[in-house]
Formats: sequence, structure tokens, C-alpha cells
Amino acid sequence: MSNPNQHHSASHSHADRNMQRPHKSERSDNGHAGNGRDFRDDRKSSRVDKYVNPDSFYICGVHPVEEALTALPPQTLRNSTLYIAETRDQKELASLLEQIQSIGLVPVQSTMQDLTRKAGETRHQGVLLQLPRFKYTDLDKVLDNLSPQPLILILDQIQDPHNLGAIIRSAAAFGADAIVIPRDRAAQVTTTTIKTSAGQAYRIPVCRVSNIAQTLRQLKDLDFNVVGADIDGSLESEIDYHRATALIMGSESSGMRRLTRTLCDQTVRIAQNPEVESLNVSVAAAILLYTASRQRTLNWSKAPLK
Repeated sequence: MSNPNQHHSASHSHADRNMQRPHKSERSDNGHAGNGRDFRDDRKSSRVDKYVNPDSFYICGVHPVEEALTALPPQTLRNSTLYIAETRDQKELASLLEQIQSIGLVPVQSTMQDLTRKAGETRHQGVLLQLPRFKYTDLDKVLDNLSPQPLILILDQIQDPHNLGAIIRSAAAFGADAIVIPRDRAAQVTTTTIKTSAGQAYRIPVCRVSNIAQTLRQLKDLDFNVVGADIDGSLESEIDYHRATALIMGSESSGMRRLTRTLCDQTVRIAQNPEVESLNVSVAAAILLYTASRQRTLNWSKAPLK
């Protein structure tokens, strides 16, 4: 896993020597990423359940859970489970209990040992929120429901889940239609990603595909303009985002792979002080997404995204 503080220009042009072998066909992956303060007793079931569900996502700790309850969409929360240690003083959790009461989420009483087993090395403070299995969105579904001036963000092997989460948050904030990530050799949606995205991973479609190059060809056939972030590209202000656009961000260390770059119709760079080290990929993505949002016609809701 790369360092989340590793820097990356919107624009690295180095080719990835470890080229991914093309798959025979492109395939999107749908895999799967009551009121009151009464407690349901989870102690008996915990003795039977010896393993952590690998498809579950856990938010650990009082404050992280409170933030998640605020940020996550209602449908996600309705399918979540809140575990609270039987030894925790409910008076100390008054604010949290009031919050879940307003949501209609009934906490499950559990042992500290069971919570530690679920949380692993993460400090849980006797409070743990289990999120539902994350579901990736089928790309074809996205293509059937595009905005008037669609923008799809393509991530070409981003490695760090923190960077992925930050990019997802920016994509939601600046109105991208969807995010596409490769199934292999790239960060996937994890608990870290969801926390870094401030819950936006559950609000914007995230598609997972087997082959980025074939996805780009599919979008080009639909008259998308493919724009890749590259050090030798045009200035961000010179790109026209009024037409359907696929914006590509390359990996933290190598930028776009060679094959990905050859499929670009245009490349783009960010104007910056040449004496300053290149930007982290999540920061670069946010700048380019903001630039695109200034041109596109977006129907913002009155309530801002968190």
C-alpha cells in the first residue's frame, strides 16, 4: 500500500511497466462492495459466529460512529448494525443513543471481547457500527442514467484507500456521474475508504470493471471525450467539459499506464508553481473536478453534500 502522503502530479507521464493483461471481455462487477434505547442481546450469537464477515465494514469508536450516523444516507443506516459493549455506561453515550433513537436504529448489546474480535487492531471504545455490504454499481446502469453533460471519473490503479476515499468525496461534491476503478491491482472500497469519503461512497455510483482500456473504448464509442491527467497536457482551463467527458487520474507513483494514455483524446495538467512539488493525486483530482463543474450544468440540491 502506498503512503497516503505520497505526492503525485495530476500529471505523471511514466508508463507502468507491469501492464495489466487485457481480459477477453469487459465486465462490470456488482460484487459485493425500531425506536427507543432497548438493546437486543447479541451474546449468544457471538459464541457461534467465530469469524468476521469479510463483506462487512466496521466504523469503530464513539466519535467516528457519531460522524458516520450523520454522513451516511438513511437507506445505508437502516441496513447497518450498531454494537455497544454491555459494560459501557449508557450515561456516557447519551448523545449517541439520542442520535440513533431519532434514526430508528436499535443497538445490539455485545461483549468487549466480541467487539475486539470484529474491530481487529482498531480501537473501538466499546462502540462499533457494522455497515452493509458495499455494492458496486453496474456501469451500464450509469450509462443509462447520465446527466445532461456527463462526467465519469476513471481511476487508473489508485493504490491508497485514503486517496480513493478523498477522490470519491470530491467526485460527489463536484457532481461527477460516477467513478470507475479496476478490479485488480488497485485500491478497493474499504472501511478506510468509506470513512475518508465521509460516507459519500454510498451516495455516488462506484463501478468496478475488469479492464480500464476496454471501458475507455466503450465510452469513446458513446462519443465521450477522454481526458487524462498528464504533465505534458493542456492547462485545465483549456479543456471543454460541456460535452460528455471521461476524466482519468493515474496512480500515485506512475500516473496513467501507457495503454491508457494512448486512448486519451486530450491530456490535461494543472497550472502551478514549478518550484513546488507535484500535488497528491486526490488534490489534483479535486482541482480538475472543480474546474469541470464550473462549465457543466449541474442541478445542485439546496442541501450541500457533507
